[in-house]
Amino acid sequence: MGMVLHSMSLASRAAARVENRAGRGAGGMLTPKRLNPLAAVADQAWLSLLNFAISLAFIWGASKSEYGYYLLLVAPLMLAQSIQNAIVNSPLATFLPAADRLARPALKRTAVSLHVYLAFAGAALGGLGLFAYAYWTDLKIEAVLLTGFSLAVVGTIAREAQRSFAYVQGLGMRALAGDLVYGIALLAGIAWAILGDRLTAGIVLLMTGLAGMLPLLTKWPAFQGLRIHAESMRQFWSCGRWALPSVVVTWVNLSAYPYFAERALGLAAVADIGASRLFLMPVGLAMTAWSNWYRPRISAWRAAGDVNAIKRLTYVSLLIGWGGLTLVAIFIGLAYAQIEPLLGAQYKGLQPLVLMWLLFFALGLARNVYMATLMTDAHGYRILHHITWLALALSIPGFVLLSANGAVWVVGVLCAVELIQLLLIRIKAKEYWRKAATAADASCSS
Repeated sequence: MGMVLHSMSLASRAAARVENRAGRGAGGMLTPKRLNPLAAVADQAWLSLLNFAISLAFIWGASKSEYGYYLLLVAPLMLAQSIQNAIVNSPLATFLPAADRLARPALKRTAVSLHVYLAFAGAALGGLGLFAYAYWTDLKIEAVLLTGFSLAVVGTIAREAQRSFAYVQGLGMRALAGDLVYGIALLAGIAWAILGDRLTAGIVLLMTGLAGMLPLLTKWPAFQGLRIHAESMRQFWSCGRWALPSVVVTWVNLSAYPYFAERALGLAAVADIGASRLFLMPVGLAMTAWSNWYRPRISAWRAAGDVNAIKRLTYVSLLIGWGGLTLVAIFIGLAYAQIEPLLGAQYKGLQPLVLMWLLFFALGLARNVYMATLMTDAHGYRILHHITWLALALSIPGFVLLSANGAVWVVGVLCAVELIQLLLIRIKAKEYWRKAATAADASCSS
């Protein structure tokens, strides 16, 4: 895990050289501007360690079934977060960097209002959805589980809201501070649950919701009420209307697999799949850190016609990211016998699953990097919308037909979907680069 974080930290620092050299103080000393990209990496490293600790708590202190239930309920939280990113966070990252000074307050206030509406709507729909799923599967629901899940939806959206505002304004240190408060509070709650021998999915979800809202308490005095500005909303929706169906479909493609695995193989298989992914959590979170920090800059470069900066950032990120993952693969192949005891007596023989997840993240890293080029305008969102629907047409039959063959086949379907999306997105991203370069040349010649 440390090797992953180290390599992704190198990727962020190397890619940062593509940006202008703003932020250097006299004598090359570190300034807040130069610390912000490093804070983005530290932020994701912290979240990775936090998720790692939560998973280990379940692996060592609960049954496979309890961990399986937790994973089933975390998946909808990821859906809520994806919907939030589609409707608010991604459009904000697209339009705010290019907005003039007078338009920025309306964009920000509209974003705040959308976050609040999404949080309460998500909590209500999440509670109803959990109740319906329990009725369909004969799952016994306790009050703490229902309350915890609904509150976790609110807390997740609240935490991502403050992170989004921080990153889109280049304030990585502020995002890191908020996540430190969140993580410390959540770990304290989990420690209390472990000491009281009451570690359950419901308790952890309850603590997730409460801890997620803590960083926003300091923002409450500055809250100006809810208001959605029509022009800002049109901008948000110009991207969100294409991104929203896409993220729901992407969630089915890439995050709904626990439900197919549970129906075909049982909760124990869901726990095995989750445990095998445990050591690769830093990879996925580091990709999120890359997107948080560099997507607004790619949008700004695209608006300025600086295609070369986008291309350099893309290739540097891929080179260092894939280099780091190659080292991880070698490490896992040579040292898995020493790593496996960390998973406890219930989780044995998961090396094939771990390596399959590594392939998945290698493909996902490239997809994420190339996709940032397409997320610079509404047309790019439409392209991604069509690609994800094609992926859905392949993933659902794959899950239905192949999941019963074993957990490795479930992850194998995920890898196939990622590869197809990567190939199509890469083709479209290169088309964007060619068109932008042609437009820049025409502008210079005129």
